[in-house]
Amino acid sequence: MEKNIEVLLSVMNIKNKEEFKEKIKENNIKSNVLAINQVNNIKYKFDYVEKNKCIYSYMERGASNSRNRLLENANGDICIFADDDVVFDNNYEEIIINEYDKNPDADIIVFYVKSMGKEREKNKKIGNKKINSLDIMRVRAYEVALKKDTIEKIKKNNIKFDKNFGPTGIFKKGEETIFFSDLYRKKFKMYSSNKLIGIVRHGESSWFKGFNKKYMFDQGAIFYRMNPKLYKLLILQYIIRKFSLYNKNMSMIQAYKYMLIGSIKCKKIYGEKSD
Repeated sequence: MEKNIEVLLSVMNIKNKEEFKEKIKENNIKSNVLAINQVNNIKYKFDYVEKNKCIYSYMERGASNSRNRLLENANGDICIFADDDVVFDNNYEEIIINEYDKNPDADIIVFYVKSMGKEREKNKKIGNKKINSLDIMRVRAYEVALKKDTIEKIKKNNIKFDKNFGPTGIFKKGEETIFFSDLYRKKFKMYSSNKLIGIVRHGESSWFKGFNKKYMFDQGAIFYRMNPKLYKLLILQYIIRKFSLYNKNMSMIQAYKYMLIGSIKCKKIYGEKSD
């Protein structure tokens, strides 16, 4: 049976169906598409449904809110997340289907989307392999494909993108890492593929202001939320591996201190154990 691909697209302030269709063209989406449109004005709030093109609008903010709604409404045989600045390769459908044919037991496959932005870390290929716990930190939502039954398992396990993390949360990043870490702990079968399926054109970030005190604070919180037993080891490996990124702003000792303060803040919210 032929599988259909559904792109799960997060957008903002799309005002009408003509703009929606233009966005589809701009992102080179050739398959089914489900979009969640976050608007800041009630007059822009509209829904539009064709047989394979749907958009639903909400007066809210946050990547976690958008992706949770996408998972609630997803209907494709295989779904792939996309941000509004992702442009897909012409052959992305064929590539995704072929990789699932090669890995039929995979719940999730992480593909490669090349980053064209200069201000943040470049996306790097994870490799053609099974995802491990450290690989999780390199997974970007817009590189991730999920099968329909995987999404049903996610719903059954009540796993969601954590609203405390991300640009509108207490901690301004990490919602993707937390979500996929939760899936990893629940034994979802996650694989990566080096196959290129598109590019992402990072514009000016709403949250990234450099590798500063707040960035380290948030990263410490992420590590606690990921693993409340081993978070200090995760912090330690991070400050060693990423020294070249933050060394103009702070010392290793300062980075460790800021991350530890972030982890303590997270601990106060979630307690001794994160489930």
